[in-house]
Parts: sequence; structure tokens; C-alpha cells
Amino acid sequence: MPRGLRRVSALIVAALLLVTNVAPALAAPAAKISLEEAVVIAKTAFTIPSAFSEFSSSFSSYSGKPRWQLNWESAPESETQGSMSVTIDAETKDILSMYIWQYDPNPKPALPKHSRAEAEKVAREFAARIQPRFAETRLAEESYAEPYGGRSVEEYSFFFERIVNGLPFAANGIRVQVDANDLSIRSYSYTWDSDLIFPDPAHIVGESQGREAFLSKGAPRLIYYRPRPDGDKERPVLLVYNTEQSYRYGVDALTGKVIRLDQWYRLAKEAGGDLGAAAPMDEGRVELTPEEEAEVREILDLLSQEEALAAATKVVRVPKGYTLASANLRKNWDYPSLRLWDFYWSLERGQEEQKSGSISVSVDARSGEILSFSRYEWDPEKDSKKPEVNYSEDEAREIAIRFIESLQPERFAACKEEEPVDRDIIPLYELDHQDPPRSYSFTWARYVNDIPFPQHGFRVEVNSTTGEVTSYNMNWADLSFPAPEDLLSQEEANATLLAESPLVLEYLTVPEPQLKLDPENEKPPVRLVYHLRTEGTTRMFDAKTGVFLDWQGNPVPDKKAASFSDIAGHWAEADIQLLAERRVVTGAPDGLFHPDENITQPAYMVMLLRTLGYQPREQTTDGPWYSLYEKEARRRGILKEGETLGAVAPTTREQAAVWTIRALGQDRIASLEGIWQVPAADASAVKYLGHVALYIAQGLDPAPANSFEPALPLTRAKAASGMVKVLSLPRP
Repeated sequence: MPRGLRRVSALIVAALLLVTNVAPALAAPAAKISLEEAVVIAKTAFTIPSAFSEFSSSFSSYSGKPRWQLNWESAPESETQGSMSVTIDAETKDILSMYIWQYDPNPKPALPKHSRAEAEKVAREFAARIQPRFAETRLAEESYAEPYGGRSVEEYSFFFERIVNGLPFAANGIRVQVDANDLSIRSYSYTWDSDLIFPDPAHIVGESQGREAFLSKGAPRLIYYRPRPDGDKERPVLLVYNTEQSYRYGVDALTGKVIRLDQWYRLAKEAGGDLGAAAPMDEGRVELTPEEEAEVREILDLLSQEEALAAATKVVRVPKGYTLASANLRKNWDYPSLRLWDFYWSLERGQEEQKSGSISVSVDARSGEILSFSRYEWDPEKDSKKPEVNYSEDEAREIAIRFIESLQPERFAACKEEEPVDRDIIPLYELDHQDPPRSYSFTWARYVNDIPFPQHGFRVEVNSTTGEVTSYNMNWADLSFPAPEDLLSQEEANATLLAESPLVLEYLTVPEPQLKLDPENEKPPVRLVYHLRTEGTTRMFDAKTGVFLDWQGNPVPDKKAASFSDIAGHWAEADIQLLAERRVVTGAPDGLFHPDENITQPAYMVMLLRTLGYQPREQTTDGPWYSLYEKEARRRGILKEGETLGAVAPTTREQAAVWTIRALGQDRIASLEGIWQVPAADASAVKYLGHVALYIAQGLDPAPANSFEPALPLTRAKAASGMVKVLSLPRP
């Protein structure tokens, strides 16, 4: 062993012996392989760049497994900056992880040099060489989609999940990340539990029985949903089927019982803001804009700080020792027309006192209604002990109901209590040291047309020892709600969910309900579970159409690439298909691409902006279908003042060149006069010499020839070919 490595090993062993002698209960398992052996394993598997001349190591134990952490990095003065780390299991000699980073100043094109298929081959060969258990895995069906438009691809990730009895166990497996431009391995990780017992799948409930059990708790829920406003503009309330709770449940395939797959912890603490000091005013007269005058008039109609404070303290008791620390008048960004007074009190304490506390209250600055309050108090002497529970959950619920009815009787009458998601469901963890509840939390949702509107309603927390309400929150506003007409039935909604995220059978680590675990050292047993495997990108879909929506209520772009039946064998087929995979092109309303037809000006602008990554999700009912793109083109300077898009006008070759160069941010240079030469026989017919010259010089012309033919209409196929050339340009 080299002298330096012997010295490092000796220091580590000495440190471990010291820990063992001082605190035997905390001692980590001893390493079965030396640091030198770990370094040899790493350097046999990977090539360490010569620029990574500085080396360090550490030893640790995680979940009872000892491991060596090896680190190489470049010297500060090195021209090549980067680092590499490798983790070796100190018992089994398995490589647990590798990560490498090297700074590369060279710009990369949006299109990588290598395909995902090429990278997958490299990943498979590498994983098989590094880890023999690769034979017990298969490539997971991860929801991969090409990045949208011009967003670059720098690496490809692959996860090979462990297969047991022909079923996946996604908690174990091998993950490999491959560079998309040089096919080098960027990262690697290996997770494998050898001491688990897997249930025999021979006697499981059938898929139909599992589906029925799952839908008893995990079915989509019909609700009203309010997207966040667009600035000060309110978005319409929607009727949707919410699927958020669907991913919380699974079905034990051996018993057919519904189980919880997640664990939620309630943790809420509100904080007040500071009211800044007023800036000195200029003695001279200053003219206000109409917007400023409107704001001033609105403020004059609000409650004063003293009036709002009186409303707050009428409802919320502020004990002796608390001092008002801040008062803040603000706009509610969820409801722009709503103004709030926020008050915050803090508990004064002596030098030797450790007790702390705070109270925060939000008051409607127009009506004086209490919108929320929270009382937090920390006493180390009391909080270190188990709470004394003097009130049951039912008693606390009655306290909460009486409190809400004293403030908002009419609104509360329009609400129903939300059933806790874990009621009658097997929890994820049930620990020996679980304390009695310090408080109870209750939620009531607003109902409209007998349909829940969970974003509106009340939430109250009650202290289990004192019976005091420690937290209150009301969300409510006057909104318009669509009538529940022509909706998907519950059965149709169930089918929509399962078509998007099929129910699958696989092994998961979910504890038995009676099991008591020490989460530091023990693992929950493996169970066979039916559950939704693919979480997707959304948690709701339109209750009428079944179209999945994002949080703004806009349709989620289809993850599947468009497929055209009229491009087979066409010279531009590969380019068109590539753009389809990146959702740049979706075809005409008839589902065809029409490659040899002339492309209209709006269609070209849409294709260009999508190529550069612009992807508006909001829907527009004002103006033509391309109005959002035309607006964006003006914002980016692609369309100048006075320039418009002709709805059916063809895009000429010169227009394509001008718009493309402007879109690439080269308009200022292209507009310089007297320096440009267009390498074309008909250069005299070109008006925008600089734009066309740059267009040709950068290889963006989809049909280069001796003549440029600036007035010639561009076909849809040639436009697609030009966009692929744009994607091939190096990006900074």
C-alpha cells in the first residue's frame, strides 16, 4: 500500500476506534475492504480524468451498511475544472454510485449528437459490466418524452428496475445517465436490498377485484376548481374530476384491502410581515397617474389599522406578555380585489426564559371579517412531555363547529366536513413512540350545487389539552359557478383515469398495520400492491370532455407525438417526425401534415416559436387561433410595428429568412447597411440583405441553390427542414 494511503487509512481506523471506545452504541460496522481496495475498484471501473489531481476520502455507515466515499477534483489553477465521486460498499465491494462533472464552455445544439436508442445500448452494456445483478432487472417504462421545441438534451437517463417473480420492485435497481453528445457515463447508482422477503404472487386477488377495491377510495372526485387569476383578471371556475387522492391509495394484492401509500404530516405556522417606514414626501406637487389615483381611492375606503386591530382582538385573545410586532396592509394575490390587514404578536420573555410564542391574524380590510389566525407557543418544559389529552376528537370537533358558527353561520351552513384521507385505511407507519395528539385538525369544504369546492371552506385546529382553538382559516369569495350539466359519469371518469394511469401490480415496501418500526434501522416488509404506476403531469381532468388540465385550467399537451399518414417516403419525413416528437408540429385539423402545400404565415410563425421553446398553454377566445403566437412574436421583435400575419397568405423564402434571423436575436447585426453580400445570382431581388446573408451563411436555408428566389412560397416540408437546421445550431 502506498505510504500516503496507509496514512489516511490509519487515521480513519484510529477515528473509528475512538468512536467505538467512547460510544459503542453509535459505532458503525467495520469496513471489510480497505481504502486502497476501494480505490482500485473505482479506478478499474472508471477512468479518472488526469485533470482531477486532488483526492480525498471518507467513511460512513448508512442503514447499517459501511461505505467508502472517494472524491477526485481538479486543482483550482487547472484549466479543466470538474469533480468525480464514487461510493463503494465496504462489505460487498459493489459500486453504489458514481457522479462526474466537467465544465465545458463550448455551446451545444438543441439536437444532441446521439439518439436515445444509442445511449440505451451504452447504458445496458455499462450496467451489465459493473453489476452482475443487472440480469435481474429490466428497463422501467418511464414516461419519457422529447423536450419541447428548442430545449436542449444534454443527457439521457435510464432506470433498470429489479424484477422478482416476474414483477417489478422499483425501490431497487440501477440508474444510469449517459451524455447525449459523447455517450460517456455521467452518473450511476445501484440500490439493492438482499435481506427482503417477497410474497408469492400465486394467490393474489384478481385484477378486477383489485380495481374495484381501489376505486372505492381512489376514484376521481367531482369538484369545482378555481385556477389562480391571470394578474387581476379572474379565471372561470371549472368543473373537474380531481385525481390527487388517487395516487395515495393502493390495494394489498393478497388481502384485497385498501392501503395508504404515502404519509402526510401536518406542519403549519404563519408569520406576519413588517410594516416599512414611510418615505419622506417631496414638498412640491407631484402628479399621480390614473392607476395611482385609483389605488389611493381604494385605500381610503379600507378600514384603518386601528379599526382592523379592534376587529382582530375582538375575536382572538392576546394574552399578557405578547407585544404587537408588526402590522401589514397587503393585497391577496389569490384574490386580487381582496385587501388584508395582517397583525403579528410575539411573546416577550426574560433573559432566563426559553418559552416563546407568536400570534398572527389576517383581517379583511373592507368587511373586518377574520380570515385566519394562528397561535403558536413553545414551552420546552411542557413540550418535552407527552400531552395531557383532556378533550376527545368529537369534543374538539364540537368546539370547532361552535367557533365557526359564531363567526360565519350562513357560510358554514353551506359546508360539509372533509373526511380525512386516512380514515379506515392502513397507515404507512405506526410507531411505538407515537405520542397522543397535541391538537385536532378539522376541515370543512364549501358545497355548490351539492358538489364540493375544496378551495373554499374552513380549517380549524383545537388544542387537545386546553380545548382552545389555536388555528382558524376561512377561504371564501363571491364567484360564478358553472352548472353541472353534460358531465362524465363516475364510471366514465374512472375509465379516463385508468386509461391515463393504468393500475399495475408490483412489489412495494409498505408496513403491516400492527408493525412497530424503528425507522433508523429496520425496513418495512415487501407487499404485493395494485396501484397507479404512472403519476403523469396533472391531477385533474375536465368533467365534461375528459381532457387533462394543468393547475391553470389549460389542457395539458399530449405526451404522444403526432403521427402523419402522408409523409411516408417523403424526402422530409425524418425532419417532420423529429419535430412531431418535440411537439413542434401537430399537423392540420384533418390529422395530415400536407408536406408539399405552401405554409401560411401564421403556421410558419407558430412552427418557429415552438422550435424555440415557446409553448403557451392558456386558451384564447379573442382573435384568431394564432393570436397568442402573434403577440409573442411582437414581444420578441420578430414582427415589427406595422407588420402583420396574413391568415392565409403564404410565407415567402425571404420572410422565412427575416423572421428566423430576428428570432435568433441577430436582427441588429443583420440590419447594418453596406456590409452584406448575398451569395445568390438574384441577390438584387433581395430586400433584407443582412438577414438573408446570415440565413444562408449559417446553413439555415432548407433548399440552397444558385438563386435564392426570395418571393417563392415555402412549402410545409421545407419549413420543417429549416426548423431542424435551427435546432442544430449551437446554443450558448
